[in-house]
Amino acid sequence: MSVIRDLFAHRRHVETAFVLGGGGNLGAVQVGMLRALLERQITPDLVIGCSVGAINGAALAADPTTAGAMRIWDCWSRLGGDDIFPHGRLHGPWQLVRKGEALFGNDGLRRVIEDWLPYRKFEETKVPLEIVAVSLRTEQDVWFSSGPVVEPVLASAALPAVFPPVWIDGEAFIDGGVVNNVPLMRAVELGAKRIFVLHCGNFERERPHPQRPLDVLIRAFSIARSYRFKRDGNLIPDGVEIVTLPGIDPGPVRYNDLSHSVEIMDRAHTAASSFLDARTAVASGT
Repeated sequence: MSVIRDLFAHRRHVETAFVLGGGGNLGAVQVGMLRALLERQITPDLVIGCSVGAINGAALAADPTTAGAMRIWDCWSRLGGDDIFPHGRLHGPWQLVRKGEALFGNDGLRRVIEDWLPYRKFEETKVPLEIVAVSLRTEQDVWFSSGPVVEPVLASAALPAVFPPVWIDGEAFIDGGVVNNVPLMRAVELGAKRIFVLHCGNFERERPHPQRPLDVLIRAFSIARSYRFKRDGNLIPDGVEIVTLPGIDPGPVRYNDLSHSVEIMDRAHTAASSFLDARTAVASGT
């Protein structure tokens, strides 16, 4: 009971929240951002995660320190595509027309989550953690913040058609990014006064014209995921500070390619460090 009581007491005094959005293998960007934040003693009172941000956020909530960020860095450095996307006999367009709920099983992703998290219940984190997933029944976002943690994180990262839905208490859930990819307003609702947004896709780049139906589908999903974040950014009440860390353009990286993670983390760390230092200089008038 004391753990739960401390958790709720902490939530009543939320000053700083970290919001980690979705972005698949570009979640490596967030690791560089986290390292830059924590190196400057910017720590969260609350962590909110969606999709890959749920995985990174859950790992961070176990140890929101520079050492904790470096542990996540090491985990990403050792992560390979085959750990999550096992090779099968079907490739390319044939995968899209075969029967089944998804292109891949989620056993590999589950093993990654279990390996990265040194705890099994939300109540065991060092700071409060909120994870979002989408109910297939209600088509609404659902928040998880207590009880077993692995299934909600797995559900939040269950990208439709890529990974199967995850069943929790008799209900099927999919990737939270479908309706709330960067859950900014959740931090506002929970009383945060300063919100650091770690958005994997926060960069501008000329997109090539789609050449295949699948290209159009992926682009449409990206637009849909970005829309709510842009809308919510215009609804922030007075007295709440939003700090959106700069993204980086990773170039043409395939969804199952994790070989660039170290480079992406390094570049994101450099960009976030420069941004935060410049922000501090402006605030201090130097």
